[in-house]
Amino acid sequence: MNCLRLGIRFPVEFPVTVQWKTRPGKVRRIQGKITTMSGNGVFMRLPSQLRPNTRVVLTVSLPAEITKVPLKIRCQARVVSRRETETYPFGVGAVIDDYQIQTTRPKP
Repeated sequence: MNCLRLGIRFPVEFPVTVQWKTRPGKVRRIQGKITTMSGNGVFMRLPSQLRPNTRVVLTVSLPAEITKVPLKIRCQARVVSRRETETYPFGVGAVIDDYQIQTTRPKP
């Protein structure tokens, strides 16, 4: 699949929760890692394969050490590419369609 990248990719390593609905409507949730990020997309390493055009919700928690206050980023995205990787079974590229940023309270 040829994808036109619209921005520079930055190497990062953030844990991510990926949520989507299966065709019968069952909600699935898995944990993975975002390994590169741009202004409009991410590349993730996941333990499960996702089909192109699958709509997903990505949740990333950023600690105060990085952002000065703890933040949670929730993105609505679409899977645009997939490939096998060495460190996790699957690599998945997703385009971010929308996002919300929320401050979170530090854990006591």
